[in-house]
Amino acid sequence: MEQVQEFSAAETVEAAPGIPEPLVIGRTPRLLSQPGPLPSVRRPDTEIDGCALPCLEVRAASVRGDAHRYYGTPRQDAMGLWHDGDRRLLACVADGLGSKEQSHIGAATACEVAHANLPDFLFCAEPMTAARCLIENIACDINERAENLKIAPDELSTTFLAAVVEELPEASMHRAVIMRVGDCTAWRLHRGVWTSCFRDGEAADAVATSATRALPRDVEHVEIGHADLYPGDMLLLCTDGLAKPMRAPQVSAQLSDWWRMGPPPLPEFFWHMSFRARTHDDDRTAVCIWRG
Repeated sequence: MEQVQEFSAAETVEAAPGIPEPLVIGRTPRLLSQPGPLPSVRRPDTEIDGCALPCLEVRAASVRGDAHRYYGTPRQDAMGLWHDGDRRLLACVADGLGSKEQSHIGAATACEVAHANLPDFLFCAEPMTAARCLIENIACDINERAENLKIAPDELSTTFLAAVVEELPEASMHRAVIMRVGDCTAWRLHRGVWTSCFRDGEAADAVATSATRALPRDVEHVEIGHADLYPGDMLLLCTDGLAKPMRAPQVSAQLSDWWRMGPPPLPEFFWHMSFRARTHDDDRTAVCIWRG
């Protein structure tokens, strides 16, 4: 007669694997990495997304920073992913300015407008012309949203970065055209080495000034970057909540070790994005695009 082994509920729980705490890189942060009071504005603590497209694999996450969790304030970052069904992917990230209580509205608006204007961007032959048009449309919508809310447009200030990634079959690669206003940035990871997609010296520029360019104010300060992605490469789009800690060699090396081997499962990617580093407790948003 076959014997059936029974397990108690307690034994089942004990056998389940635990989820490790976020990795601390460098010195231990002062704030705990856990939710505090419930924010008055209802935004999810975290967004996570991903997809598999022909020759591309994507992981994306927008994580509320420890400071916003501690003080019970909403995540001010936003992100978006869209595919036009014709070998093109649009990805964007936005970072509402921390000094503006309603800047999360500006960040979300920027990503929504980017999606709505994707067809116009795709059919424009000149990237800078298309980028300026898109940025002006985003600024216009943010101004309109501020008017409806009866607040100054500056209260919705947000940085913004978007990339259109297109397959070039004849070259066996993908090409990304990247635009931004403000301090969001993009890197290509090639054989474990990070390379900026924007002009040399951007780090020096960031140190030289404390003013952050943002929409809807700085529509004329549009920058264009490019990246060619070959098999094994990865494109990283991120807000400054990730860009700033990546200036530390320990952080950039750890992210390279995690991501140079290809896309992790979504829960593991969220754990990666939740790493902790002292003085870096801002919202953190990243879209990672691997060329398969």
